[in-house]
Amino acid sequence: MTDQNKQSQANTLFTILSEKFEPLAKIPNMQLPIWYAGVFIGIIVVLFAWKMIAVSKVESDMAKKLDGERALITQQAREYADKQYMREEERFGQVLSWAVRGELIRHNLDQIDQYMNEIVRMKDTERVVLIGEEGQLLLSTDKRLEETKGTEIFPKEILNLQKITVKSDVDGRKLLVVPVMGLNKKIATLVVSYKLSKL
Repeated sequence: MTDQNKQSQANTLFTILSEKFEPLAKIPNMQLPIWYAGVFIGIIVVLFAWKMIAVSKVESDMAKKLDGERALITQQAREYADKQYMREEERFGQVLSWAVRGELIRHNLDQIDQYMNEIVRMKDTERVVLIGEEGQLLLSTDKRLEETKGTEIFPKEILNLQKITVKSDVDGRKLLVVPVMGLNKKIATLVVSYKLSKL
């Protein structure tokens, strides 16, 4: 089909519609006042602006929702990691307690001192202290504390703990408190002091 045939078919279609709908026939000859055009353009601008505002609001709502979900997932991951870390610390403390108890029963303080020196070489470990049941300092990796009583280094509530405990913030440090149990009673307390890791 040529362009002329298409044009003539469009014209005949328009004439058929014009005959049936009289107002439609007047459109090609009609001149609209300028304020109609202004209103029409104004409506288009308002619709466009409304659409842009609606889209930006939806985008900001989605961004806030995603940030909230990201924060929640991060918090849950930290809590899970903290629980896992605590379990590992408690396991480490249990094994350490058994090793120290065996050497304390045999009065082998040199071997315990070697254990403590190995532990203090671990990352973020500041010092390891062994305090006897009477509150006396038995061993310390910090040689400046050798003349100090155990009760002067740590409060009694820490030294009186009966189970392996991780204290997350004691004087700006994290403590692993390991009670060393004999057959019937506690015979010592081992305290491993760590630097607080920055988040």
